[in-house]
Amino acid sequence: MSLRYLLSGIAVMAACVCSAAPQVVWLNPVHDFGAFREEVGPVSCTFKAVNVGDEPVVVVDARANCGCTRPIYSKEPVNPGDTLKVVVTYLPAGRPGRFHKQVKVTTNASAATLGVKGTVIGAPATLSQRYPVEAAPLRISNDVSPFGSTRKGRVLAAAINMYNPTPDTITPGVVNLPPYINALIRPERIAPGEQATVSMTAYTDRCPMWDVAEDSLLLVPDMRYPHRTHKVSTVMIINEDFSKMSAEELERAPVARLSADAVDCGVIDRSSPRLKRTLTLANKGDEPLLVRRIYTPDPAVEVEISSLKIKPGKHATITVTVDPGKIDAGSLLNARITLIINDPASPRQIIRVVGE
Repeated sequence: MSLRYLLSGIAVMAACVCSAAPQVVWLNPVHDFGAFREEVGPVSCTFKAVNVGDEPVVVVDARANCGCTRPIYSKEPVNPGDTLKVVVTYLPAGRPGRFHKQVKVTTNASAATLGVKGTVIGAPATLSQRYPVEAAPLRISNDVSPFGSTRKGRVLAAAINMYNPTPDTITPGVVNLPPYINALIRPERIAPGEQATVSMTAYTDRCPMWDVAEDSLLLVPDMRYPHRTHKVSTVMIINEDFSKMSAEELERAPVARLSADAVDCGVIDRSSPRLKRTLTLANKGDEPLLVRRIYTPDPAVEVEISSLKIKPGKHATITVTVDPGKIDAGSLLNARITLIINDPASPRQIIRVVGE
């Protein structure tokens, strides 16, 4: 009996100790600032919690998940029945668009996550920095999307960020996509002062070009006016994938040999007719040499090749045509012809075309 009474007493005492533990209840863990202009500057709100326990409560720590959000709190104990406060300030400078930040507050009673959210209407100076391209009524981060470089068959990604500076909700769209590029806009509708992203995916196995592949698509800033479009240029570099070739395949691979790596046109009279020069591309390997692409960006130079497939031991003729009338006045001719082939040792070769 004595042991039973002793255990009962210990249980009662433990219950009393538990009931005396500190405890807090937060009145409103999320604050919405709504939409406000960046020029307003820092905005603040006060989070409150009531000490509903029997012991004082102390805020041990408060940390935000972003440097743009700053919590301030007192380290003084809060007695039972009283209210503790945490002031949270958001810094909107240079941060247009919607935001949702969190602050983790730790007390000697428990830990809680508080949130602040809202939408910053960007200042003109900020928008010109972060969204320098005007695609009325939107502003966008860029209208040239570099996808980068990869091997044929792999997937590349690029993005365009958009901002709505108007008082209306806008639904943008994308049209005239190249057949090897997909695009997705999220969110589909952009509320005033908010942002969206055009996420683009390029499937290089569908792209007919090699080396530098330039293309374009059309951004429709507001689908209510589909005739108003903004051109977005795309560029990527697509290389041959030789990584899966065995040692034997590499040994038997085609080997390209140019008869010359430069075409010298000498002194050119601007009034003279078009000049033609030739050189050869031979295959010294054991497998067919495939010409993936041969091109030049110089408007004064044209290039043709007699065959895109060269058998072992054979060659093809490359014809270079120079139009003197298209050479910039007062400048030298210094053009580059790029040759893309399936020679693993030298898949990209350059032929210079010079003259004066």
